[in-house]
Amino acid sequence: MSSPSNPNRENREVRELLHLTIPADSEAVASASDAVASTLEQLAVPEQKRLEIVLAVQEALANAVVHGCGNDSSKNVACRLQCEDEGRIVITVTDPGPGFSPESIAAPTRSENLHTDHGRGVYLIRQLMDEVRFARAGSEIRMWKY
Repeated sequence: MSSPSNPNRENREVRELLHLTIPADSEAVASASDAVASTLEQLAVPEQKRLEIVLAVQEALANAVVHGCGNDSSKNVACRLQCEDEGRIVITVTDPGPGFSPESIAAPTRSENLHTDHGRGVYLIRQLMDEVRFARAGSEIRMWKY
């Protein structure tokens, strides 16, 4: 789900609430997700919204670890949690990989893809968040929850 972009987005005040750099491994993904959940709880984000955001963050971090870093724990993934002046939460996950074309991802809802064991992360993120954008040739994802 994406909403129309706002041309005044650059003029908004943004508060950084959390900035993590983690090694590309699954234990670090879990601890980073826990830190995001804790920060959202401190902001009094409603539980359902908090669960959706944390699941999207877990998917984005896992994609960064697996695809962006090739499961190489000597590489790092960055995760930022920010709050825009209108109360919107924005999360950015960045990896050092070459990126990818989001348009090239096969739709997991197509019958030929229903039984594959991967390829649902970006789809799930788009369903959970209100706006999703890719930058840096796909090696950075920005996710908004309103």
